[in-house]
Amino acid sequence: MTEFMEVVCKDGVMTFDGRVIELFGFGRQDFSVRLHVARLEQLQVNPGGRFSSPSVTFKARGMKIEGMAVFTEEEAASPGVAALIAAVQAAAPGLDG
Repeated sequence: MTEFMEVVCKDGVMTFDGRVIELFGFGRQDFSVRLHVARLEQLQVNPGGRFSSPSVTFKARGMKIEGMAVFTEEEAASPGVAALIAAVQAAAPGLDG
């Protein structure tokens, strides 16, 4: 099992305990988003560009709300963000991309 991981960013916090991804903040003022890796269908990493910031989006089966974290350039390049995303990818059995 993956050890507890936490990435504190300018706009929010991402955590992963080996089974559940949780996103606090990132534009959602009133609630956090929790996703279990067994329900995860898609993980999309956006490197950012001229008009967008780097981000990661988690989509789970049966959930109307997706989890999304937006990063600064420095945060996106950090080993902590990369390690958390890699851990989620390794733990999720049904990922499409």
